Amino acid sequence: MNDAKRLLISLILISSAILLICSVASAESKNKVILYFFWGDGCPHCAKQKEFLSVIKKKYTKLDIKDYEVWSNPASRELLLTMSKSYGITPSGVPVTFIGDKGFVGFNEEIGKEIEKTIKACLKKICEDPLFYKKY
Repeated sequence: MNDAKRLLISLILISSAILLICSVASAESKNKVILYFFWGDGCPHCAKQKEFLSVIKKKYTKLDIKDYEVWSNPASRELLLTMSKSYGITPSGVPVTFIGDKGFVGFNEEIGKEIEKTIKACLKKICEDPLFYKKY
């Protein structure tokens, strides 16, 4: 076999390997559940939800939590307002959580159960990244 054929075969094998790796990585990222968590430094309900999310993250390894402190970060506050508008909610405070097609304002045991229920549902079917969700 001449060098040109070896080079061509090597390039084909490398290209195939790259495509396979990319498709596996893409499939894995599609199975992730993305949760946006907006909180305020010093907020007691936010602290409780942080504890809850820490536990839930260990339970659901495909959960990707994106958290944003909004009281001292104007860019995070703007993102919260933009996403709230997309979900058709007006948050009266923090914490605010977005997952799948659900938005949650506040935190207590009942909301925690609803968040976990939504995570489970999103693991069974692919849920849209909340950043791109539009209710209307």
